[in-house]
Amino acid sequence: MSSADVAEIDATKNLTDAAYYRIREMILDGSLAVGTSVSVVALAGKFGMSRSPVRSAIERLMSERLLSRTASGAGVAAPDRLDLLDALAVRAPLEGLAARLAAPHIEERALEDLEAIHARFDHAMRQEDQATARRADLEFHQYIQNLSGNECLADTLERVQTQVVLAAYSTAWTSSKRPAVLEHARILDALREQDGDAAQAAAERHLHNLTNRVLDEWKRIEGRGVRTRSATR
Repeated sequence: MSSADVAEIDATKNLTDAAYYRIREMILDGSLAVGTSVSVVALAGKFGMSRSPVRSAIERLMSERLLSRTASGAGVAAPDRLDLLDALAVRAPLEGLAARLAAPHIEERALEDLEAIHARFDHAMRQEDQATARRADLEFHQYIQNLSGNECLADTLERVQTQVVLAAYSTAWTSSKRPAVLEHARILDALREQDGDAAQAAAERHLHNLTNRVLDEWKRIEGRGVRTRSATR
């Protein structure tokens, strides 16, 4: 393979990544709402790039269940309850591991960054700004996973985090506001102390509490218990 071929592959990958993150941001901030059709042609024109990287980005988002296949191509997926419970079950121990790995070697600059993200999250919650809160929430957890130094762990978490954030906010926004801020603060406190055990426990507790808030909200809406996937098998 020539150097020109390698350069072309790298350029395509970079464009695919750029398209992926831009589409994901549009889903996060509500520009692409649940049920909205996603057009390769329209997005390629909007982003000023060819269709190929946009098509690859859409396929990636489908694999993460943020988009789903439709008769017309693709659309923003509606949160699925059983998929959400499965994703939360996977995410909890992985978030705990990421926090545990990040804690012992976290530096002051990273703590300052996390504090700024947390402050933005807290402010958005107080202002009822769901779109900003979702972005800050995701950024907080992804910053920690990147500090873990484990690329495999970070990649695995990235595949489920956005799905969980979008689905959970659409389900338990009201009940999650203050508890989520306090739970993030506890994770940050443990990281500040470089206490891996406490950071892991705080991160896992945060996800378990989120799961309970989601289940409670489903019960409140329906007036009955929610069946998990394990109960249907």
